[in-house]
Amino acid sequence: MLRKILITGGEGQVGKALKLSLANKFKILSTSRNPSSKDLLNNITKMNIINRDNVFKVIKSFQPDIVINCAAYSDVDDNEIDKSLSHQVNVKGLDNILHSISRDTQIIQISSDYVFDGNNGPYIESDHTFPINYYGKKKLEAENLLRGSINKWSIIRPNVIYGDDLFAKSNFFGWVYKSLIKNKQISIVTDQISNPTYVKDLVDSIFQCIIMSYEGILHFGSDNYISRYEFAIELAGIFRLDDSLIVPTTTEILTRDVASYNAIRPKHSGLDTNKIEKELNINTYSTSYSLREMNNILN
Repeated sequence: MLRKILITGGEGQVGKALKLSLANKFKILSTSRNPSSKDLLNNITKMNIINRDNVFKVIKSFQPDIVINCAAYSDVDDNEIDKSLSHQVNVKGLDNILHSISRDTQIIQISSDYVFDGNNGPYIESDHTFPINYYGKKKLEAENLLRGSINKWSIIRPNVIYGDDLFAKSNFFGWVYKSLIKNKQISIVTDQISNPTYVKDLVDSIFQCIIMSYEGILHFGSDNYISRYEFAIELAGIFRLDDSLIVPTTTEILTRDVASYNAIRPKHSGLDTNKIEKELNINTYSTSYSLREMNNILN
């Protein structure tokens, strides 16, 4: 009998990619807070993780062996404004899941590089966490909640997740690509460094985590560290778009000139991937390699 996996955040780019990749290997129930009519036709079940009764009802009906929690209030600037909603989604939602699953259910939590302050990256899993914005604080609080639970758990920390779903929220690639296609000039920071996470490779690592029943914290991303600006320039080159539309700027300038840019960003939140490579026996790839793979998909 196929094991049953419940995915929260089913409309997000990680949730969608997980469902597509795992559907032929497990029995999948993909859930979302407010599915569109199209998503309902694609078998996404309505489940609002901040409503404990709703969570309990869906989970008890499905009785998952594994829960992959991709649901998040991820707009880092909006988290500074609506802190109540940030806590409800990013922490209370996980708490509702933990109170609804059986003690034998494994849970995989998708966390963030923003649990670090960005002063000493790249980081390994055992490095001291010190979030500097509210989103990072809530993701760390969720991590600590899970670590104190009685369930088998895994925490995966990716950073700057991107993929070929151009309309997914929080897809940095999608924003850059669509802007350049429209010949729109964009300003991108040169001083925020990370190792961006190609969603397809992230899903593969989650699959390995499942089949190996892995427990613990893992970092995931590319095998190179680049700025947001360098990422955009590589993208433009590989997709043959006009890189003169990409204007270099700094975090300080954006914070000063853009009113909605109100959350403090870590400067170097890159994540060391040696542990996940060794313990799950997977490979990581350069950002340019992944972008070329995406170019084959989109063109």
